Amino acid sequence: MELDRFEYEMLDAVLEAFGQHDSLTREQILDIFDHDEDYAASLIGFLESNGLVTVVGNRLPLIINKGPRATTFLESGGFVNGNEPTIEEEEPVAELEQFRDLNKPSPNEKPGYEHALKEYDKRIRTLELKIKHFENLKYWLLVTGVAVAMLAVWIIKLLQFHRHA
Repeated sequence: MELDRFEYEMLDAVLEAFGQHDSLTREQILDIFDHDEDYAASLIGFLESNGLVTVVGNRLPLIINKGPRATTFLESGGFVNGNEPTIEEEEPVAELEQFRDLNKPSPNEKPGYEHALKEYDKRIRTLELKIKHFENLKYWLLVTGVAVAMLAVWIIKLLQFHRHA
């Protein structure tokens, strides 16, 4: 499963959501993923396959429990800082070296920019979640509008029927 930076941030958000607790409920997970059950299930499955959480339940689990490696993994930078947990498969050395080269800052890059970029990424993630909320709101307003229009037509027809009777 190939993930992008936003998905790594979401995975880190799940691990951070544990805080001092050892488990998260289904509702807490859905809140993190803005109630997108399919997306939540796929990313929780990714965490489980990497040994960072154990799940209780099917598809989107009722509870996820923090794995023993999750705290140290998060403290060492989590997914966002390129510390993806090692998977049992062997990877070619050339690919590992290429991955390490991508994570090295360029000599022209100033350290202050890295903090600013993280802040901008956080703001972008927040705005993307707001956009998703507005899209959901737009959908429900459309459904409500259609239902109100159908109800109005039904009431008008009912009134016309009673006038003729």
